[in-house]
Amino acid sequence: HDHKPIQHRYRTPCSGLFTKRTSTASSMKFFENKQARLEAALGPPSKTMDASEYAQELVMIVSRTIESHLNLLPVPGKRRDFKATQMITRSVEGSSKGAGENGTMYYIKVKTPVEKWPWIFVKVHEPPLVTGVSRVKFEAMKKMDQEYKLVTF
Repeated sequence: HDHKPIQHRYRTPCSGLFTKRTSTASSMKFFENKQARLEAALGPPSKTMDASEYAQELVMIVSRTIESHLNLLPVPGKRRDFKATQMITRSVEGSSKGAGENGTMYYIKVKTPVEKWPWIFVKVHEPPLVTGVSRVKFEAMKKMDQEYKLVTF
């Protein structure tokens, strides 16, 4: 007698691979679009000024991320000495959720205790609304082997 191929109504183990890949790609695209929107919403940079106590606080909040970007192992119960020296701020005109909400982008020049990278520039975004546990978000960092004039990036 005659055998017909079995029609699978259920997803085979392979059928999910494509949907998984597209969702990763689309979430990456969403992330890139969000970044692009954030960059597009930035106002003109302020003048370079001495780092405020608040800028130093922001550096401390993201210090664990700074350590990992410098390939430093965290020391339990100890904070490394990252000294904010200068900063530039830019207002964020709108947010991805709609216009009218302002946040601030901080570009902070930091002296580090690391011999290979004695200076870093840290870019930190402070959104207008407290959305998560941490109110600030580490955006990017540049490592310098010598001191340079602080710039936005």
